[in-house]
Amino acid sequence: MTSLILREYDVIFMASMVGLTREAKAKAIEHLEKHMAPGALLMLRSSHGLRSFIYQSVDPSDLKGFDVLTIHHPMTNDVPTSVVIARKLGGKSTYEEKNGIRSGKI
Repeated sequence: MTSLILREYDVIFMASMVGLTREAKAKAIEHLEKHMAPGALLMLRSSHGLRSFIYQSVDPSDLKGFDVLTIHHPMTNDVPTSVVIARKLGGKSTYEEKNGIRSGKI
């Protein structure tokens, strides 16, 4: 995606299958950080524990330029991936600006 398209969205989803290695995942995250709008949310699918044999996990230290808001690991075997929600540093999202939201909380 080009930088103009990515900047238009307040939330970007990254599938767990993006990047087969930690380095490839980090490169994809770096691209998103470079082109996402300040304040936009990045929702990543990751893995934890033995599930990382199936899906490469995302380490919070790889989320440079993002504030990690929450990490949720599944407590059952129904869902094989974890969820990481992070906010791009540098300002409010366009939704917050349009609607006068000041707290920055989700």
